[in-house]
Amino acid sequence: MIEKRLKSDAIILQIIKDLDVDFRKNDYNGWDLYDALLSKLFRKGSVLDSRYPRYIWTQVNKRFPINLRRLMLVPKSHNPKGLALILRAYCEWYRLTGEQQYLDQARQVARFLLQSRSKAINYCWGNNFPYQSRGDYYDAYCPNGITTSFAINAIIDLYLISRDSELLPVIESVRAYIIDELLLHNKDGMAVFKYYEQDDYITYNATAKITESLAKIYSVTKDEALPEIIQNSYRFILSKQNPDGSWYYDESKTGKWIDNFHTGYVLVALLNIKRILGLEFGEAEIAKGLAYHMEYQYTPDKVPKYYTNSLYPIDTHCFAQSIITFSEFGKLDIAAEICKQAIRLMYDREGKYFIYSIRKHYRVRTNLLRWCNAYMFFALALYLRKRYPADPVMGERSESI
Repeated sequence: MIEKRLKSDAIILQIIKDLDVDFRKNDYNGWDLYDALLSKLFRKGSVLDSRYPRYIWTQVNKRFPINLRRLMLVPKSHNPKGLALILRAYCEWYRLTGEQQYLDQARQVARFLLQSRSKAINYCWGNNFPYQSRGDYYDAYCPNGITTSFAINAIIDLYLISRDSELLPVIESVRAYIIDELLLHNKDGMAVFKYYEQDDYITYNATAKITESLAKIYSVTKDEALPEIIQNSYRFILSKQNPDGSWYYDESKTGKWIDNFHTGYVLVALLNIKRILGLEFGEAEIAKGLAYHMEYQYTPDKVPKYYTNSLYPIDTHCFAQSIITFSEFGKLDIAAEICKQAIRLMYDREGKYFIYSIRKHYRVRTNLLRWCNAYMFFALALYLRKRYPADPVMGERSESI
């Protein structure tokens, strides 16, 4: 019985079960941090459908202490990245328990994920909502490298435990999308990937995540054209590390900031790229980056700071990525402390979900799928699977990448 094996982590086990019940009850639909423009009031051609109203409403919806989505007619919906995180959690849970129900649920979520692909020649994914940033506007399902990376990593996880042959064409199609649409350049021993195919600026965490996904694709397909590109991108990411071990968000004048969860993206991506390809360089840079992350991006009691120089907002997204980061690096004692702090600060025991954030003077208690609860669902499942790897049914086959 899983309850006996995980007796010392009974609270985490119960939270995972409660999140699972809620996800299934809602058919894996939920609200998102940036889904404000799904409101019927912001339909195409309406009086509010312009840059500044879209941006202001998105930010109000994000930061307001009370959830305005019902009032503003924002529906719950399937978010591809949220679905991918839930799918990965079910895969970890199946690896841990060997119980068929979790494989069945993984396949169901995978069907939703495949149905939510963007309209393109090759498989790719974007957010299921329109998004207005300060400068740019993106339509719903506009494909991007980060969402596609999360999606294909989940599909590869499912393939590795199920060996479902119908997933192989999807994996190959994503490889084609990444190489054909996202590869900005591959020359002079360096390769760089775009976040959105229509952009030409470089975001370090996006290049890292996309390269990690290419490495995972290579682990399945053994495509001989990929290792050179992967290694060149790996070199590029290493070359952009700051002297103190950190990475900026991007190379623009406005991108010279360092946050917690994007640092986690980069570190885990580098770790997996190095491991999958068996690369013999980069170890010192990864160790330096992890040391920076541990020293400067957490409080002494292991609460993740959002930025290196600022604790607030305390954000469930940072907690989830932190648990993933330290679990992947095998630092399970640190991951366990972060789990405890996440439950203490962010978990609503009555509502049985993780709230969005704690601001300096108030809390935003909104129940968000992708940004918070799907992410924590995967993080907690990964942590438990790493802590209890020797399952009598599944053994160590989960490490077959």
